[in-house]
Amino acid sequence: MHFIIRSALALGAALLHVAASACDVPLSVCDRDPGQGLALVRAGQPARVVVEPTADAALRHAGRSLVADLARVAGAPSQLLAAPDAAAGALVLIAQSGRSPLLDDLVRRGKLAREDLAGLAGRWEAYRQVVVPAPWPGVPAALVIAGADRRGAVFGTYDLSARLGVSPWHWWADVPIPRRAELYLAPGAREDQPGVKFRGIFINDEAPALSTWANAKFGGANSAFYAHVFELILRLKGNYLWPAMWAPRAFAADDPRSLALADEMGVVMGTSHHEPMSRAHDEWARVQGGAWDYTKNAPRLREFWRGGIERLMGRPDGSAFDSLVTLGMRGDGDEPMSEGTAIALLERIVADQRRLIADVTRQPAERTPQVWALYKEVQDYHDQGMQVPDDVLLLFADDNWGQIRRLPPPGRPRPGGYGVYYHFDYVGAPRNYKWLNTNAIEKVWQQMDLARASGAQALWIVNVGDIKPMEFPISFFLDMAWAPQAMTPAALAAYPRDWAARTFGPAQAEEIGEILTRYGQYAARRKPELLDARSFALGEASADRLEGGEFGRHVAAWAALEARVDRVQATLPAAQREAWFQLVEHPVRALANLYRLYFAVAWNQRLAAAGDARANVFADQAEAAFARDQALTDEYHALAGGKWAGMMLQTHIGYTSWQQPDRNIMPAVQRVPGAAEAAAVARQLRLVTDSHRPGVTVIEATAFSRSVGARGVRWTAIPNLGQHAGALVAWPQGQPPTTVADGVHVAYDVDLAAGDAIVQLHLLPTLDTRHAGGLQVAVSLDERPPQVLRLQLIPTPGSENRQEEKDWVRAVIDNNAVLTARFDGVSAGRHQVRVWRLDDNIVLQRLVVETTPPRAAEARPPRNLLRELRPDITEAAISAKLARYWQSLFEGGPQQRVVYPAAPTRDGPAAYVLDVGNADVRSEGMSYGMMIAVQMDRQAEFNALWNWAATHMRYAAGPRQGYFRWQCLPSGCTHDAVPASDGEAYFATALLMAASRWGNGSGLYDYNAQAQALLRTMLHKETMNGGVVDGVRAMFSPRHGQVVFVPIGDAADFSDPSYHLPAFYELWARRAEDAQDRRRWAEIAAISRAYFTQAAHPRTGLTPDYAEFDGRPHVHEGHEDFRYDAFRTAVNWSVDEAWWGHHPEAAGLSRRLLSFFAAQGPGGKPYPHLYTLDGKPLNDEASTGLIACNAVAALLVEPALGRRFVDDLWALEPPTGRWRYYDGLLQFMGLLHITGRFKPW
Repeated sequence: MHFIIRSALALGAALLHVAASACDVPLSVCDRDPGQGLALVRAGQPARVVVEPTADAALRHAGRSLVADLARVAGAPSQLLAAPDAAAGALVLIAQSGRSPLLDDLVRRGKLAREDLAGLAGRWEAYRQVVVPAPWPGVPAALVIAGADRRGAVFGTYDLSARLGVSPWHWWADVPIPRRAELYLAPGAREDQPGVKFRGIFINDEAPALSTWANAKFGGANSAFYAHVFELILRLKGNYLWPAMWAPRAFAADDPRSLALADEMGVVMGTSHHEPMSRAHDEWARVQGGAWDYTKNAPRLREFWRGGIERLMGRPDGSAFDSLVTLGMRGDGDEPMSEGTAIALLERIVADQRRLIADVTRQPAERTPQVWALYKEVQDYHDQGMQVPDDVLLLFADDNWGQIRRLPPPGRPRPGGYGVYYHFDYVGAPRNYKWLNTNAIEKVWQQMDLARASGAQALWIVNVGDIKPMEFPISFFLDMAWAPQAMTPAALAAYPRDWAARTFGPAQAEEIGEILTRYGQYAARRKPELLDARSFALGEASADRLEGGEFGRHVAAWAALEARVDRVQATLPAAQREAWFQLVEHPVRALANLYRLYFAVAWNQRLAAAGDARANVFADQAEAAFARDQALTDEYHALAGGKWAGMMLQTHIGYTSWQQPDRNIMPAVQRVPGAAEAAAVARQLRLVTDSHRPGVTVIEATAFSRSVGARGVRWTAIPNLGQHAGALVAWPQGQPPTTVADGVHVAYDVDLAAGDAIVQLHLLPTLDTRHAGGLQVAVSLDERPPQVLRLQLIPTPGSENRQEEKDWVRAVIDNNAVLTARFDGVSAGRHQVRVWRLDDNIVLQRLVVETTPPRAAEARPPRNLLRELRPDITEAAISAKLARYWQSLFEGGPQQRVVYPAAPTRDGPAAYVLDVGNADVRSEGMSYGMMIAVQMDRQAEFNALWNWAATHMRYAAGPRQGYFRWQCLPSGCTHDAVPASDGEAYFATALLMAASRWGNGSGLYDYNAQAQALLRTMLHKETMNGGVVDGVRAMFSPRHGQVVFVPIGDAADFSDPSYHLPAFYELWARRAEDAQDRRRWAEIAAISRAYFTQAAHPRTGLTPDYAEFDGRPHVHEGHEDFRYDAFRTAVNWSVDEAWWGHHPEAAGLSRRLLSFFAAQGPGGKPYPHLYTLDGKPLNDEASTGLIACNAVAALLVEPALGRRFVDDLWALEPPTGRWRYYDGLLQFMGLLHITGRFKPW
């Protein structure tokens, strides 16, 4: 009887490296003779290998590989034998159970127990390794590797090679093979088999790197190239390949030997998700088949597809090569089929394809393995009920960014099984990512373990781009695919160390594993192709100090990781340097350098805008980093005598859209007059500074006080998952939903100040795999009822339209999604936050708890920027100037005033604000007048304006009830003007501030009641009306979460950037009466903040008058340019950041905009006020309204840049004449903002 061990990852590191010496473990590899074992290498001489002449070609290939591996280990030749040879010493027999005379003979003679083979019957790709003493005369011992099928024998062989110390990456990454003079196998037996049936990789997006390299080294992606690919896959215990397919590549057509070689070696071939019937996409162009449209060209397409199946029937006996045939059809070039394509058409296509398969193979279609990939829009067809025969494998896909979109429904097994198509590389929106490995294995584990738990174990395939530099995640993916059940959280945590030990030896394995882990975590935070100078916020700048901010913290983390690389590298043997550079050093140094590059560019742009000569130092640093990037590429290409020349050609610097640039482009830097010493600037720079914000508590998800499980599931900490110390996953995964009553929760103790508490859950951007309308999680504070939050991200292949699509884009860019709950009236002291598990696939990274004091003290104290910059100006002088503005605009003569008394109403005195130039009254001006009145503490004037607006402008009945006409005549509103969203926003906010400053009266002057009614109307108008009635829409798009231009008809299908007022929305989020509305206003505030970045021109900072919901200009009669509305956009983002501090990127927007205007008016000269977005002037006149708005933008910039704009506004006096309305109100409010007199009452 043999001692048996069933192999899996659970064997641990002791069996994963030849340095192991635990010779008491059956079939362990050790460096001393355990007795009754087998000498793999004795005195430098390796064992010989036996493969019978009648064995399958895959066994012969594997046998030759093992012979080569033994020779590499021993330093002396081994030999491939056709039969046992007594002179050969110890032997290794590779055979397939049921097809080996030698195995049958060993069983018949009692040398091999019958049960050693009987247990293999019917087990897909299983193998058993047994040490057999004296199997044949003169042979002291043999290792029998018996496969249940041909690939089982192959995997048993490559398993032995790995345990000898031969890395699967020995050719692909130049991993050296340790020499051993003595190497033995302990007696006993071990067996193994895969947990996932088909396990493969997809070579994709292979230009310019892999294609250039393969063309130079092999003359193309031919059989010589693929021989190395096939061997790599098999050594990694994979069995499946989608070959490179970018035009002009076509695997089977380019070199017919490739398809035959794959079959000979044991690799199952397929074609990608959009290449049906074993035909490469480029073959259709070669045969000039015409339209790729089944409704117009079905006969030609069927003829084309028949050729693919006929080519598969290529074995010498006329049978089919091992393959998995892709079914279905997408549009030409991996695009969706034409709009409105019926599900019935795809069902017809699949049926016709299966008839072709049956006809060519002369057997029922179900005898040929088939797969249908539910990729992008094809998944939608499946969700809508498209039927596919049960024997077809359904391949679910991720969102191209590592989040699986859909998984099998519970209790719905199918004979063909389910699988997952995953991505380590992608070309498409929102940005390509192809250059380096950016895939943290912890994230891969969480998603693929969920797939396992959900029953998707028939096929796992991953898009690996160019293969290199994805070595580490490829290893993990295929190791997990082989033994998914064994990849427990503990095994996951040990994996980087164990992989490092197998690759570089045990001496530094712990530290190398830590470097791999930190690299994966840092690289996954944001894809390098998405990095630029605006990716992260810088800190404060002064004459003697530069604070790194968030950007600096990232740069510091990369620098620390690079230092760890230096320390390990100093201890490595020279033989490991090339592998080390490829697998560890290059990716760390390359990404650390890229962060330094953009950090330097960010500081250069900021300082240059302020005329600070230190900008020149950062320009030099940026140029040096750009040159360093090329030097690292050159070093990679020079490795191993130029073996990898071309493999790092992927461009990655200079993206301006989702598609890659043709070459790396040095980011623009500026040099300014003057000089600065680099060493002095280095002393001033502080990369890491205190990032704590008062009232904000950050809690790592893993730092819980207790975790309570129920129904077999519990929140479990997974170290290193996500962006921080780790993340929580409800474990085990794949469990049904739970309720709050079930009690699965995790608790956090936190000390809070008094006020309103905002709890943010920072999550990985996972998707609703069960098609249930989003993922639910609940959060509670103390004993308050839990608030149920929903994560609903919808992947989009192109431009995002729905808010859920925008949320997905933002979440995958940041690798973070945020859900928010608000709890009002929290007392000071210790509190407990609980997070309740409701749905599977929620991954909690951290919690951020912010307490905000109530009412006026909610916001930051307003700054008197004017006196900061001009201490010579007294408070008395400021008060006097504001009084002049009030007197002129509210009380002045015919050429000064814009406010006019009107006939009283039953509610009292009334007044209106006149747009003098157009002789009308506008909701914009009325609400501005009310805002100025509340800031100036003029309640009587406030009430008069509100009375006129409410009486004459507000709709009293009909679908528009509660909205305000945007335009009236002084005599009243006799025509039916539509509402305009900016007026309502100012009305509501002015009323809330009046309630806070003066208290509430009754009726029309119950300010809070009036404000609350208006807030509800703006948000819920469509619900109030029972839908869209007479074209009347909500003032905030339910889909996009953005303010609309006009809430009527088509005018509600776009926005106006100057209408986005997140400072006000944040106030509403604190004061709206309904808790759900408060949460929604907070969400809308966050959406508007992100929108500013989308709408602002990347160079000038100018925004259009009108814009689409994605920030693109809305073309309409010149309003796609920077015009009068757009003056105010910078005020909106600047006041929001000055009050609330939730949008640090706003400072960069103000800096960009004011730098542009400073260049337009050098030396303080006047500048035009109308422009195209890229900065072409459309007039040559100055505008005092624009001057006022630019002064408010100076709240966020350095004094050297902002001073001239503040001075420009202070120098102005109240305007007179025809256009005094708009300019005068903007000047008045601008002065209030820069003097600290505009407060969020």
